[in-house]
Amino acid sequence: MARASLIFRYQWRAFWRRVLRTGRVKFYLSVLALLGWITAGALPDRLSRAAGELAAGQTSSMDRLLLVLCLLWLVVLGENLNVSLSNDRLRRFPISMRSLLALKLSSLFLPPPVWLVTSVSALGLSPLLSARHPLLGSVAALSFFALTISVRVSVSQLLELARRRRRLRLAVAALGAAVLAFAVASVQHDASPLSASLIAANPATLVTTIAVATSLSAMIVPVATLLVSGALVWCLLLWSFTRGLYDDAAEPTAHRATSIAWLPGRLGPLVQKEQRSIRTVLDLWVGLLPVLATVALALSTSLSSTVRQTIFVIVCALNANVTLNCLGLDRPAGLTRYLILPIRGKDLFLAKNVAVMVFVALQLTVLLAIGAWQSGVKQLGADIVVVIVLLLAHFAWGNVVSVFEPRRAEPHRFAPSGDLLTSLVSVLIGSAPAVAVIVVLRSDSRATASAIAGIVLLTLFAYCSSLRYAGRSFERRIEFVSRRLG
Repeated sequence: MARASLIFRYQWRAFWRRVLRTGRVKFYLSVLALLGWITAGALPDRLSRAAGELAAGQTSSMDRLLLVLCLLWLVVLGENLNVSLSNDRLRRFPISMRSLLALKLSSLFLPPPVWLVTSVSALGLSPLLSARHPLLGSVAALSFFALTISVRVSVSQLLELARRRRRLRLAVAALGAAVLAFAVASVQHDASPLSASLIAANPATLVTTIAVATSLSAMIVPVATLLVSGALVWCLLLWSFTRGLYDDAAEPTAHRATSIAWLPGRLGPLVQKEQRSIRTVLDLWVGLLPVLATVALALSTSLSSTVRQTIFVIVCALNANVTLNCLGLDRPAGLTRYLILPIRGKDLFLAKNVAVMVFVALQLTVLLAIGAWQSGVKQLGADIVVVIVLLLAHFAWGNVVSVFEPRRAEPHRFAPSGDLLTSLVSVLIGSAPAVAVIVVLRSDSRATASAIAGIVLLTLFAYCSSLRYAGRSFERRIEFVSRRLG
């Protein structure tokens, strides 16, 4: 363990050297300022309310607080640290397997946002002091946070293994389909409101049940659940880490030209190559969450067109880190190969946009089908217009940002978010035309059709212009982009 602590000190220095060299300090300061402001404004009231409810034997506020903290841990641990902890380099360290795992887990706490979430989580335990069993409740909450971190790391390692093993990919997909089918069946079978079902499924209730239990028998089930879950997740963590560390299955030297969509033409193989790359970015899969929530809600109630179109905007906003950094998965050698190909810069960005569009369109197609089922074919046409304008606007702005603010991205991790202000402004710019179309559709003006046609034409012109401008800028700034992605 002494050697692991020495290696960690060098990783700490390497991390901060990279932060200072790439100018990521500004991003961390922006995130800390925003999260700190939200925490200072909202946390004291939530803590006092949760403490009062726990003293009275109620747990609803504490359940929500623990769930929010759990989601925060899942988000902040998705950052690509670039601290040279690849499996190939870890195998070279002359330390035990548990020390290697401890080194990898400790490296998760390098970024400053994790420090803030750690502090907020520690403050979030204070209401448990007012519960009937403060010590047991605090230990259960800490175990819950540790379980969340272990699940996050295990899933990341399993995704890395699944990338190389088709059987594991099929197993993960089958498990996910089974869980989704069970959830949908539960929503259909249960007549209770969806919010009540979600509250009942909150795993944080295990912690609060232990804290306010009135008898020993009331603690047995939640304590046993936490212990069994912890043991299973720990075994999964060790297995996935060991398997990923010593899995010598070599990458195939040549990939078949397969993708989720076959596209003809001279850009078809390039689009397929981009699809194989971007499907490993976790942001695209996070965009499925609001889609699945909308599907579950549509099974119990009829959704208005405004709500459905707002979900379109939210899904594209969740995918903004991908559209704003379409060059992130490329490396300097790959960028040089683009210059050898008989294509222009605008062709490269068109291929990347089409690859992303296929994935996003698959997410939005489910919502379009729900709209056609509930509102008719006429409303389907309006929804398609909103989707087209939304995608064109996000791609138009994202192409320009990708050239001037490229950020290195890694497979099976969340795409790195750049400067917070730039990200917020980019989401607003990309969503503004679609929001304008939604507002115009709600009006009863005679000029509705002409106004929508004007917005569509302006967005299409902006997209075509961005392809030309971003393509030419990429050809001139390829050395700058290579340094940023190296």
